[in-house]
Amino acid sequence: MRRLATVLAALLLVTTAACGANGEDTGTEDETPSTDATTEEAGGSDADFGDLAAPCGPGELTVEDSEAGRGTDKLYIGVGNDRTAAAFPGLQKTIWDASVAFVEWCNAQGGVGGLEIEIVDLPAALFEVESVMTTACTDVFAMVGGGMAQDNLQFSGKDGSDFHRCGLIDIPAYAVSTEKSGSNGHVQPVPNPADNTGNAWFRAYQELYPEEAATWSVAWADIPAHDNTRKKYQAIVQGLDGMEEVGTNTYPVIGTTDWTPLALSILEDDPGTFTWVGDSGDLSTVLSAMRDQGWEGVPLLEATAYDQLLFKSGPAAAEGAVIRMYQHPFEEADQWPATQKYLELMDEYVPDGEKALLGVDSMSAWLLFVTAANACGEENDGVLTRDCIIEQAAAVEDWTAGGLHGPTDPEDGPDALASPCIMLLTVKDGKFERLFPEVGSEDDDGEGFHCGGDDAVTEVSGVGEGVVDPDRP
Repeated sequence: MRRLATVLAALLLVTTAACGANGEDTGTEDETPSTDATTEEAGGSDADFGDLAAPCGPGELTVEDSEAGRGTDKLYIGVGNDRTAAAFPGLQKTIWDASVAFVEWCNAQGGVGGLEIEIVDLPAALFEVESVMTTACTDVFAMVGGGMAQDNLQFSGKDGSDFHRCGLIDIPAYAVSTEKSGSNGHVQPVPNPADNTGNAWFRAYQELYPEEAATWSVAWADIPAHDNTRKKYQAIVQGLDGMEEVGTNTYPVIGTTDWTPLALSILEDDPGTFTWVGDSGDLSTVLSAMRDQGWEGVPLLEATAYDQLLFKSGPAAAEGAVIRMYQHPFEEADQWPATQKYLELMDEYVPDGEKALLGVDSMSAWLLFVTAANACGEENDGVLTRDCIIEQAAAVEDWTAGGLHGPTDPEDGPDALASPCIMLLTVKDGKFERLFPEVGSEDDDGEGFHCGGDDAVTEVSGVGEGVVDPDRP
């Protein structure tokens, strides 16, 4: 599972990420939730999700018959995942586990306006995207909370398996490819557009570490997904005064057993700051080799480095690393009710599941779907339709999923801007702790996140275009 970055790697963006810290189980068993809903927990604080008041509950919503999938008796929702991939068992199981936990909890409140949710498993297994899209086209009302490492293959161009031709909608945990992230018919709760990126984390880092930030290098695997990520980072650096790119290095996506030559190549550029696009375990090995050669610089890393694999080669290699986050870390869950709620739901409904940042993104997607469904019910005389759901989701501003992450603007769908709101963690004595901003300080723009002010989003060129159907929202 942890090797997603060495396969297609763009999961590193979502948030941007494959797996987060505190993971335990990587099994692949079928864990489709029971459909025996109860309402014992309905009402009161148990029904709230952070600052979202009782998103699920009883009601009289119905679903449009021609779009209902398996039937109108429930909301049949597809969850895309790759956890059954033979070469990478358990890949993205975190989004499946989070979906199971949310659906069990939501059904216990009474469902979505009285409609119980039933998950339809869409296990793409990396290379079976077209096959599971055939299932999605016939069996589901919507796709929610999932993701596929090769989501560009959702656009097969064939009747019966093409996302657009089937009129499907999707509120995913993440989107990887340019084709998917720039497509219509889907809304991301944490937008990850290919042609723009938030720069506040680089700017904040530069203020904290001006000497180390003066010289920067980046390493990434030799595949297009990593190349797009590299372009984002380089675009940010090019827009910063006092931060110079001194080197770029690539490495084979599969088959590297000795990371020392790459470490030595990076050191030849003598960077004060180094950014990695890839697997956290491999990064740990590279950093260990660099430290052994006396490198005293600072690793500046994406949210995917919030992972115990960062300490694979020992805590000393990662000491002082700075990690950009857009979600509240689990270490601070006692301060943020929505994060605590995520952990509690996982413990209650999927006790052997894996807690990770990608699971948080999945739960954000489910909450956005339910929020859009409730709004759609009010707007559309109690009838849920795909177009209504996606239009309501795309109209949401300042989305935090009840406080799970910094504010984003899902509005405008594929034209949404990346959120600049971030916090920085650092590694100290083998543990993750907050570096910036201090909660309640002038740099805290709300709920412990810093949003960068003016010019906080950088445009990125040369990254391709999404697959857009001009005849649908």
